Amino acid sequence: MTPTAQTQLEFLGNLQRILNEGSFVATYKYALLRVLADLSIERTPAADGSLKLPLEDLAERFIEVYWRQAAPFRHRRTLVQATGNQASLLTQLVAIREKVAKLSDARRMPRWRSLVRRTKTLLLEQPLWRLQRVGNELLDCFYANRLQDGAIHLKPGVAECFKAQFPVVQALAQLAWLRMVQQLPVNRELIGQGGDVAEFLFGADRSALARLSVRLMEIQAGSCFYCNRRIPGTGHVDHFVPWVRYPRDLGHNFVLAHDACNSRKGDLLAGLPHLDRWLERNATRRAELDRIFSEARMLHDAETSRHVAAWSYEHVERAGGLVWVGGERFEHLGREWRSRFATAS
Repeated sequence: MTPTAQTQLEFLGNLQRILNEGSFVATYKYALLRVLADLSIERTPAADGSLKLPLEDLAERFIEVYWRQAAPFRHRRTLVQATGNQASLLTQLVAIREKVAKLSDARRMPRWRSLVRRTKTLLLEQPLWRLQRVGNELLDCFYANRLQDGAIHLKPGVAECFKAQFPVVQALAQLAWLRMVQQLPVNRELIGQGGDVAEFLFGADRSALARLSVRLMEIQAGSCFYCNRRIPGTGHVDHFVPWVRYPRDLGHNFVLAHDACNSRKGDLLAGLPHLDRWLERNATRRAELDRIFSEARMLHDAETSRHVAAWSYEHVERAGGLVWVGGERFEHLGREWRSRFATAS
């Protein structure tokens, strides 16, 4: 159910109070906001509109958020993300990244379960119960400050507000996160006047995507996913749901396209014929795609990708937005897309 305008305004007001009035000694609270927003899109709320988020799932996604940021910035050192010593999770991830380069490989290490347990403890000791505290006041606006059955429970309507206001939540949290990292004295010399900090902290890993081009070329028989014409060279690995709309690399979201088609589509969603082909491909070739993404050591979950796509198309419809049909053709998105998700599996 779509939250009312008043409910969304109250949600945004609470978010602004948390970001403006809360105390931030590390970037953990910003990461937690991103995790809550991501999982609100990927999970289905209960009948009353609440959403159960197990602590285990929060910890695993928390690690994923910081994995990229544990790499050395400009090949020199890891950016500090706390006002005192380096944030403890970053220190642990740096040690793991010295042994493996991919998150999927880290998940298979014997120490992974220990890392998840430590991250669960970190969440309980720091951001989880402090996120909603501003000064001496506990807003208690997103979830009750206690675990129930090993999980927090987003209050009725909160997950839908995170979904409806996802671009705003993402922009506000990332802007505050970026500002904190840039302003820490220990980072200033390393960062200097460069403008690549935001891309490093929050951008896509293009090197990982490039490795998929050969396998996607095979899946698509050498043709562009969008125009079905033959691709000269290696083509361009495209996020079907654009990265700017949902910044997470999930295998089933990738297609191979001409540079021209990728450029013309830009940050728009693709029209319904393209959506039909994407849903059909992911359903009929799921086992093959799972194998390809596993071999590429890339995160993948077909059902999660479908949830993200459904949310994305709903968001564009509500905004009265455009989708890209092909070439220089665009059209407003109606309600027809909904039937695709009612029948897709």
